Amino acid sequence: MPTGGDPRHRLVALAVELADAGGLDAVSLRVLAQRGGLPAHAVYRHVRNRADLLAAMAEQVTATSPTATSPTGTAPQPRDPRQRLERLAGDEWAMYRRHPWLLAILATDRPPTGPAVLAMVDRVVAAFTSAGYDPAEAFRAYLALSGYIQGMALLIRRDPGDTTYHAWWSATRTRLERTGRTRDRQWLAAAGQTRPDTDLDTWFLFGLRGLLDGLLRRPAR
Repeated sequence: MPTGGDPRHRLVALAVELADAGGLDAVSLRVLAQRGGLPAHAVYRHVRNRADLLAAMAEQVTATSPTATSPTGTAPQPRDPRQRLERLAGDEWAMYRRHPWLLAILATDRPPTGPAVLAMVDRVVAAFTSAGYDPAEAFRAYLALSGYIQGMALLIRRDPGDTTYHAWWSATRTRLERTGRTRDRQWLAAAGQTRPDTDLDTWFLFGLRGLLDGLLRRPAR
């Protein structure tokens, strides 16, 4: 267990480590107590329940993103709204890349609303506002952008060492060819030449550029 500092912070940091290694299924208050060398009742003094723990994990990870410490970020943000949005979208994408389990906590209609999570939304809304959107429209634009990022994050492989995808695709391609379903579907040939574990960032950037082209062409009125 990490040492020093606030006990709650240490427990949450340990939970993040467990999730990074084994996903959210590897995280429970019982396991947290065992790995932290604490009796269960001691854990409950610092973490009320699993929902509280998951919210704290999301808050801790979000608070350590490159632009997390203030609405304007630790480093000067580009003045151009598009450049700011590209950077902010890249930060959110990088969080899901490093912590795939985070998606299950944030991609919901009832996400945690800690200061760091709210500040992440603030930064994107502010960028859209500077591009000419009013606050309500800027929030809708944020939902469109974050929804795209989170949707693409569903393709992130939780276990990069898992070889079952390639076996699945090989068997699937053989079956499609045998049944004639590849005929007139040139995109299937292109799909067979890609590797999600290495091409995913390229796919993400391709879609991000197109989405921002549309969102920033003219704010909807």
